[in-house]
Amino acid sequence: MEFAAVKSKSAKSFSTLSHQAYTVLRNDIVAGKLAPGTRLVRRSLAKQLNVSPVPVTEALFRLESDGLVESAPMYGARVIGVSAEQAMDDVVLREALECQAARECAIGASDEVLAALLAQAKQIDAVMKAGADPGDSDHDDAHGAFHLAIAQASGRAVLARELERVWFRRYMHQTWVNATRHGLPAKWHQKLVAALSTRNPAVAEAQMRFHVRWNTSRHQDRVDPNG
Repeated sequence: MEFAAVKSKSAKSFSTLSHQAYTVLRNDIVAGKLAPGTRLVRRSLAKQLNVSPVPVTEALFRLESDGLVESAPMYGARVIGVSAEQAMDDVVLREALECQAARECAIGASDEVLAALLAQAKQIDAVMKAGADPGDSDHDDAHGAFHLAIAQASGRAVLARELERVWFRRYMHQTWVNATRHGLPAKWHQKLVAALSTRNPAVAEAQMRFHVRWNTSRHQDRVDPNG
């Protein structure tokens, strides 16, 4: 496994190096480049990332907090396994967070914020309609940024913070693969913004719930039930 080396170690603070190591490892886990069960050896990672083991240790701690990595005495850290039950737990958690975010956004977001969300939705829908490469991290990042923007527009920072943790777990990449392979309804994300724009929290919640649950059964079929 090759990583992009963290830049200019001498010119960067420890916190910056730690964040860079965290970002590289997180992205590779989410993209499937580091498969479930892969051992994460601190010294090897430090050498590949061109940093000392200390930032790597901090990065692994954050990844464990995010639910992407697990550690055990005498074994060390590894990419967490993926099971059907774990994947469904994340769907349920995402549903709870995003439905509440939709309600709050419908009530409190300004017209300017809703217009910005619509612009993001149109861009994402156009990309997915064109058949985006599911391995393209730029598209995946834009998709995640849209959902996080709704959570941020809710005015509840905790919703955005916790949703980001859920979003980066491995199942979100699998959901993107399912969506690009099996297709989505026309104007899929624009319909979500339209529901927010009704200013009716019940309508916004219902559309978000439908959005989150779409393709859940297909996603479950792609996950190894044995982890």
